[in-house]
Amino acid sequence: MDERKRAILKAVVDSYIQSAEPVGSKALTGLPGLQVSSATLRNEMASLEAMGLLEQPHTSAGRVPTPSGYRVYVDELMQRHDLTVGEQDKLDQVKRLRMAELDSLLNRAGRIIADLTRTVTVAAAGPAVREEQVYVSGEANLFDYPEFQDLLRARRTLEYITEQRAALIRQTPAWERDGIRVVIGPENAAEELSDASVLMATYPMSGGMRGMIGVVGPTRMDYSRMVSRLGYFAEKLKEMTAEEAE
Repeated sequence: MDERKRAILKAVVDSYIQSAEPVGSKALTGLPGLQVSSATLRNEMASLEAMGLLEQPHTSAGRVPTPSGYRVYVDELMQRHDLTVGEQDKLDQVKRLRMAELDSLLNRAGRIIADLTRTVTVAAAGPAVREEQVYVSGEANLFDYPEFQDLLRARRTLEYITEQRAALIRQTPAWERDGIRVVIGPENAAEELSDASVLMATYPMSGGMRGMIGVVGPTRMDYSRMVSRLGYFAEKLKEMTAEEAE
């Protein structure tokens, strides 16, 4: 894929993440690196569609990313997101937690991430994770996304997250970005998650255990921002557990 197609794919994904609306050639005209005609943009977008990276909803002239398009974006195109001071302050709330009651820590950690990311959050710890050791927060956040306004789709996804939470934690995807495992749409082992993406960070704990914190949201999520937030939060949890062990 040449540089112009890469720039167009990145621009389409960035635009769609923000707007949730199919992206047409006019929306891309004049963007940095895309000083070409609308006709050229349309031809290039058609080529990206033929490559399976974009698709065109039946009711729109614009295009949206496919799961394969998101995968190329996550692995090759997205830029690193630097956390704002406000985001760091929010995530630093974990410093006020203590390891004395691990269950309370995991539950509170999940709520902090769910509140900041507006996603469903899962948190767990242990050598072998069981259902009752996985804490789910922010279930209502899923309904804020237009992709999950279909109540049957939202219910199917939420039921899997809450009832098969250990399986969700244990799945081992093939791709990783900045230490965060990223599973996009149909890459998920469970068909119930085919409309969702799962990002999972792990961190070492004392006693040979490992902790896990992750988010579940639509495939149209801000991957750069999510990866940065999860990575920062997991590092804070790692530092805290190391301090408690000393």
